[in-house]
Amino acid sequence: MKKIMVLGAARTQVPIIKLVKKRGFETIVVSCKGGYPGLKYADKMYEVDICDKKTVLEIAKREQVDGLVTDQLDFPVPTIAYVTEKLGLPSIGYDCALKFTNKYLMRNECAKLGIKNPKYYKVSTLEEAREKCLDIGLPVIIKPTDSAGSRGISVIRNLTELEDNFEPAISYSKENCLIVEKYIQGEEYVIAGFTSNYKFTNLAIGKRQLFDIPDVFVPSVTMFCSSPSNDIEDQMLKTNKTLIEGFGLKFGVTHCEYIVEEGTGDIYLVECAARGAAICISSHIVPLATGIDVNSLLLDVAVGNVEEIEIQNIESNVSTYLLFTLPEGFVKEIRGIDKIQSVPGVQKVYIEPIDIGMEAKPMVDKGQRLGPIIIKGKNKEQCEKTINEIKTLFEIDVETSEGIKGIIW
Repeated sequence: MKKIMVLGAARTQVPIIKLVKKRGFETIVVSCKGGYPGLKYADKMYEVDICDKKTVLEIAKREQVDGLVTDQLDFPVPTIAYVTEKLGLPSIGYDCALKFTNKYLMRNECAKLGIKNPKYYKVSTLEEAREKCLDIGLPVIIKPTDSAGSRGISVIRNLTELEDNFEPAISYSKENCLIVEKYIQGEEYVIAGFTSNYKFTNLAIGKRQLFDIPDVFVPSVTMFCSSPSNDIEDQMLKTNKTLIEGFGLKFGVTHCEYIVEEGTGDIYLVECAARGAAICISSHIVPLATGIDVNSLLLDVAVGNVEEIEIQNIESNVSTYLLFTLPEGFVKEIRGIDKIQSVPGVQKVYIEPIDIGMEAKPMVDKGQRLGPIIIKGKNKEQCEKTINEIKTLFEIDVETSEGIKGIIW
């Protein structure tokens, strides 16, 4: 029996941990300390920081693992690349992993490939940030070079906002650095794909709908299909293939985010990742839209069962997630969970952890999203109909300082 090490045990990791066990591999889970749900599926577990690449390497040597994987988490990607490279296991390589996880290196690599970047600088002090803001011209975005989940990202419209947001933003960076870059306004897209033996295949493209919350860039819905709907999406898919192959990714699931600038139609990369996307995109949504189980493909390559996979017969369905948040206050009543589970098109409902009396806090990043509710349809119209029915049936009353308020979709 081959041994697979999975880094991370949070809810987002449960599908791949269960898949590893289903495929008959011995499952070793490495996670920081905590009551994470993925731990109960492990054959063996270690409480270790998943960013501690040297300790993870020692464990991998001791266990004589045959491969390492993660899904929907950015932080373990360099650790896995480091360990697999040291052990001679199938690996994307540590240098390649850094291109996908350090936003400054990512921008530099895009420039080499001729892919459009907003004007950007790397800074480590407030004075540097102030100088670069004025050089670029306000508004700008500041974000940690090496964080994830929209943590520490702010739009800066004046220098007072920079002073207020600089320290909270840089606190999310392990290397104590931020990127200051021109703020691009426009429609946002997501592209999921898979690479095998350096050959990349675009699988699904989705257009984001963001929560209507000022300066919080968090999607509430992203509807995925396997083919482009217009010329801009077609060009974006070509850009994405150029990017992934240009970064030199050997194998794995990919997740890339783009923005199309209002007025010019120019396509800019927001960020890219050499792993599956959160909100069950890689584990559920891409397979539902395309018929391609990307995590199974990842396992085959990661344990050395195959070197190259030719992806064929991509299906043409539509799938989406639906997320929500709550107004600040305390949950008073929940209605309709049982009803939405039987709505045609609903595939999976993740509502926990919501309980009566729970305190709801205002959304500041992706960590405050609730859900997802996963939906599949033959087309976008069918998915939108399902979404509207869910919004009618599912209700949560929150007691706020301004009275009872409901779900924020």
